[in-house]
Amino acid sequence: MLVVALLLFHASPQPIEGSYVALTMNGGALPAEMHIPVSESGDFRLVRLEQGVLRLTDDRRFTLYFRYYHQLVQHGHRPVSTPVLSDSETGTFQVQAGRLILTPTKKKGRRSRPPVTATILGDDIKATYLLENGSSQQRVSLTLRRDASFW
Repeated sequence: MLVVALLLFHASPQPIEGSYVALTMNGGALPAEMHIPVSESGDFRLVRLEQGVLRLTDDRRFTLYFRYYHQLVQHGHRPVSTPVLSDSETGTFQVQAGRLILTPTKKKGRRSRPPVTATILGDDIKATYLLENGSSQQRVSLTLRRDASFW
């Protein structure tokens, strides 16, 4: 009887739908910062992720909500206090062989963003994608964990 119960448990994976909260960005606990070079003179964009929440619904749609700080810091200057910003991304998702594929909805007047493929590991989702800023690119890795207290 125990063997049958274990087989049934492994045969029916946990539903993916729910809310996931960002725990780390590029290996650092949130809030976490990134410096993205924008010129050879040493100017950079400072991005500080305060919060990220991914919501997956049973109709295969997602919403990614994030709160962050963003500013251009000129060479030799220090970052200044700026207001927190918020933004969201929506789209559809698919699950294939332990992978989550997020396809963002095209926003009016903007280029289509490429799909993001993430790995599902129990209650965690690990995603890596390229953040493009003009001619520079920065690889970003996020770890998100299921959290029923959101949405």
